[in-house]
Amino acid sequence: METENFGTVAISITVVATVLITTNYFFGPKYDSREPPVIHQKVPYIGHVIGLLQYGLRYFEVLSTKHPLPAFTLQTLGKKVYVVNSPDLIAAVQKNAKALSFNPFISFVSPRIFDAGDEANAIIHDNIDGEKGPWGLLHDTSRGMHIALAPSDSLDWMTKTMLNKLEEHFEPLVVGNDEVEIDLYKWVRKGITVASTEAVYGPKNPFNHKPDLEDAFWDFESDITMILLGIAPSITARKGKNARKKFIAGLGDYFRDNGPETGSDLIRARWEANKRYGCHQYAASFEIGNLVGVLINATPSFFWMLLHIYSRPTLLEELRAEIAHATESTTTGNTTTQSIIVSKLNEYCPLLLSTYQETLRVQTHNSSSRWVTKDTVIAEQYLLKAGNVIQMPGYPVHMMPSIWGSDVESFNPHRFLKIEKAEKKSNDKSQKQHPASFRTFGGGSTLCPGRHFATAELCAATAMMVMRFDIEPMHNGGTWVIPRYKYGKVASAVPPPDRDVKVKIRTRRGMEDVRWQFDFKGSVSKFEVFGG
Repeated sequence: METENFGTVAISITVVATVLITTNYFFGPKYDSREPPVIHQKVPYIGHVIGLLQYGLRYFEVLSTKHPLPAFTLQTLGKKVYVVNSPDLIAAVQKNAKALSFNPFISFVSPRIFDAGDEANAIIHDNIDGEKGPWGLLHDTSRGMHIALAPSDSLDWMTKTMLNKLEEHFEPLVVGNDEVEIDLYKWVRKGITVASTEAVYGPKNPFNHKPDLEDAFWDFESDITMILLGIAPSITARKGKNARKKFIAGLGDYFRDNGPETGSDLIRARWEANKRYGCHQYAASFEIGNLVGVLINATPSFFWMLLHIYSRPTLLEELRAEIAHATESTTTGNTTTQSIIVSKLNEYCPLLLSTYQETLRVQTHNSSSRWVTKDTVIAEQYLLKAGNVIQMPGYPVHMMPSIWGSDVESFNPHRFLKIEKAEKKSNDKSQKQHPASFRTFGGGSTLCPGRHFATAELCAATAMMVMRFDIEPMHNGGTWVIPRYKYGKVASAVPPPDRDVKVKIRTRRGMEDVRWQFDFKGSVSKFEVFGG
């Protein structure tokens, strides 16, 4: 019986494979010699599909490392994927925002992520490409977000709110001379979640008033890949789907309670756009996209930055000496207060910013996507044919010795200081760092509008941690062992660790009786951000 079953399965697989191969041969996309060169598959016709299922978006990194070409073509069943690795070619893609568009991916993703129904999907898709003029839910929401997240009083308010809330998260770590034991990633995740959502939603922040929403969001995030793939999500992503219902309900209460009235300009802009296009009843579902942008990358970025700093004692001391120049001390009675002046970090702490950017360079494993809407030749070099997909993985660009130096695979916290110094010395434009060589925040029309907020919050938060606390690992004899990545997170530019790191935290010796705070004089959101 078992042999018969095996034979039946084998015959079925053979028949299906034969049909797929024959269909692809006669009806699949034909290769044009003007297209990027083809990378052939180990398993004919389905090899790249298997690779994508095995590695996710990291598959493009694997192939790019094995085949270091400026661009290449992957032929899959029915479609081609153009993988673009050269900064010059990436810049050319980004300049063709109409012909090489991100918007079709929104059409594909939004029904699966939001699960808001046909009416909501129709409103999202209406004039999504802007062909009828500068209007539509996507256009108005994007415009409002870019205005709210640009360095301004609006972003200053968000940054101050976030850091004030984060201060509350630091306080339980202060216990005199005693140590506090924590799971570092779990601690970072909670702090970033509560503080960042407070910055967006304001005093009525549902994540503050309903603490279970934090776990609900991260349960959803853990299943987001299967939800996007749409492969029986009721079975493969049941936990995530149930979690989504929970935090959408919590956000729904926030909007019904007029929460945006006391929230940030960011949430008010999103809320006004929803009302303008008659979809305010779906606002809670649409906030999934906002939360993904605010939380998913900031959390692991903060974690990795702390690990890089505390596992390097020399760097830790260099940063403490540098940040001291952005700190003021006052004494009232028996109380000494140290204030980190956030507006001075950008000017007085270049090593802090370089360490932040180097963390992102090393830890980024994203891929920017575009859909080819019409045949296009980029950089007078390669033909990209309509109906196919472009992927621009960040990691291969971040690992190019020609751009970043011979020590490209090492973490060098001074790297961006050297780049800045070299650029200031040279008047030759060819010696300037290529603007498309730093991929964490994407680029072109999809350049992350939250990059200024992310930079301000993470640099200031790191400065406070470095100045207040000593951290050491609990295991491995007190030696830092850096965890590996948890791959497969398609929504993350910066992947989380595959395991948490247990640490001991204590107040720095000699600082037990010192009170620490952020000082918000001047603009706190004007941080230099590389890339674009």
